[in-house]
Amino acid sequence: MARALVASPAGELAHALSAELGRRGIASQVSECEGIALVGVWSVGLAVWCEWSDTGWRFRWGMDASGPGGRLRYTACPGSAVETAGRRIASLYEDRRRCGGE
Repeated sequence: MARALVASPAGELAHALSAELGRRGIASQVSECEGIALVGVWSVGLAVWCEWSDTGWRFRWGMDASGPGGRLRYTACPGSAVETAGRRIASLYEDRRRCGGE
């Protein structure tokens, strides 16, 4: 008996964000497995995780600048705000392109 494919919430969010980035002219790739998903904007070395948090689904990605102790800083955006995440990621994408990639 064939199993029905069940879309994961993380995968659905990743595909929605990838489509939003595509509308902004940014190529991305969705990778998902076992309920985990990310959107890769590999031309500028950016990975956006779609993850569950105590406040619900969210997008999370690393920023360029390091925080105290050399630790990477991350930012997040609610999963319900795909357009906002797309706008913020597009801005980071443009910054990284101007600076020559990663």
